[in-house]
Amino acid sequence: MGNKKLLAYCGLYCSDCAGYSGEIVEAAKIFKNKLTKYKFERTAKYLFSKPLKDYNKFIKMLDFISDLKCSTICRDRKEEETTCTIRKCCIEKEYYACHECSDFEKCDKLQTMVGLHRDSCVKNLRAIKEMGVEKWITEAKRYWFGSDVDE
Repeated sequence: MGNKKLLAYCGLYCSDCAGYSGEIVEAAKIFKNKLTKYKFERTAKYLFSKPLKDYNKFIKMLDFISDLKCSTICRDRKEEETTCTIRKCCIEKEYYACHECSDFEKCDKLQTMVGLHRDSCVKNLRAIKEMGVEKWITEAKRYWFGSDVDE
């Protein structure tokens, strides 16, 4: 059984996200720890100095990725913790999510999601509108990166 609270206002489902699950964060931490354990910076410097000349930048990226876990889901964030216009709009209109709005398919606010998520939000919102939230969470195919990406 899914958790209705994990449905983001935009139609994405939090537990489908790597930031929520923390899998990528943990993998980055484990990878960095292994590199440190085996003193791989020496290998990078002395054996592969040309191809790994940016090794320190790579370590900084791993550090950055290690902090990408969401601290809280969007429904639990305080007003001052978010700049999400989708969330603000739904709260103002007293919608649980965008599927309750008759204009969601052509909404400019949802367009901010297209770069990363392609058509996922709209596809999810259509299904939620048709099936209802609970049934969608437990039975429907949920999209995260859009229908043009193998999932």
